[in-house]
Amino acid sequence: MRGFMPARRVFGVALISASIGVLPGCSTLPGTGPSTQEIAPPTVNRDSLKDYVLVDLSQPVVDVLSQYRVAPFARRFAAPRPAPGQIVGAGDVLSITVFEAGQGGLFSSDYGSRVALEQRVDTDGTISVPYAGRVKAAGEAPQVVERRIVSALEGRAIQPQALVQIKETVSRSFVVNGEVNRPGRYPITAAGDRVLDVLATAGGSKEETFSTRITLQRGSSQGSAIMKDLIDNQADNVYVQPNDRIYVTRDPEIFLAFGAVPKPGPIDFGLEKISLLEAVGKAGGLIDQRSDPGAFFLFRYEPASAVQSISPGYNGRFGEKVPVVYRVNLRDPQAYFYARNFIMRDRDVLYVANAQLSELQKFLQILAGARDVASTAYLAQRASSY
Repeated sequence: MRGFMPARRVFGVALISASIGVLPGCSTLPGTGPSTQEIAPPTVNRDSLKDYVLVDLSQPVVDVLSQYRVAPFARRFAAPRPAPGQIVGAGDVLSITVFEAGQGGLFSSDYGSRVALEQRVDTDGTISVPYAGRVKAAGEAPQVVERRIVSALEGRAIQPQALVQIKETVSRSFVVNGEVNRPGRYPITAAGDRVLDVLATAGGSKEETFSTRITLQRGSSQGSAIMKDLIDNQADNVYVQPNDRIYVTRDPEIFLAFGAVPKPGPIDFGLEKISLLEAVGKAGGLIDQRSDPGAFFLFRYEPASAVQSISPGYNGRFGEKVPVVYRVNLRDPQAYFYARNFIMRDRDVLYVANAQLSELQKFLQILAGARDVASTAYLAQRASSY
């Protein structure tokens, strides 16, 4: 009979091997995300917090955040109402009628002493009128163009008169595309049009207000907002300017849930704005066997001014948009009131860390696997010795 390694020694070798691979830190254990210690180290270390600002949720924090609204249109596109009255622009189509006082003139015919024509304003801002030549029109009111035509015809026509109307405007128009009933190009009215007026002109959105995203493009600037927010916050319902482009899409507000929750992944807000506590409910609550109620985190970007109000020691190193991690301890009964008043925003990330006991259970499962490996090795060694 050949000698073989005792079972106790085989198990010991396997156990030591498993421990060496696991004990250096919990980060080596399989998990659904960062641990509590990785997000919020026990000791404050500037290096470990260099990528975000950690804030403990409290009532003063909720009070500060309630004063800040996401206003993507008001801050970027606020502009006065376009000047009332019609101004001719390049690309516009003008309806022009020229009259003479008597027969035998330049425009006399069997139909009378007048002529009607349509002219599109060229890129150089001029139009072509018979016997008057090139007449500057862009940037002027129709009445000014009329006087210029009459001035150019004097001495040629018999007491000429002119009537100019804008039949089709391009320079003072906007375009609406996407999930509306009548997409197309529309002229700006004399009273001025706000974004919600524009949607009504285009036949309204095909989707519900809470799932309709409106994207406004003005020159090189672009911003988007949920239609429901424009209804609730009139400052965002800005005036449309000439050549604006508006895109309407179905894109409901969502938050992302990760970690020890029953329903991880993207979750729609639904009809209205929701609180942090309601978001937890939509994610199915917490998993009793895994979750750590004291390690509840929410990730988002905040305006620098809000972060300075929340955390006076903030040094402004992130610029205008600051990555912030809010920590909530749901073991504290008061935290439920804070979470109830904390309003979620589009694309917020909610994360519930695993409890310490859950990490211990994972470690014990690895040790149990090592024991099984040791037993298998021992039996294999015995079988090979015969």
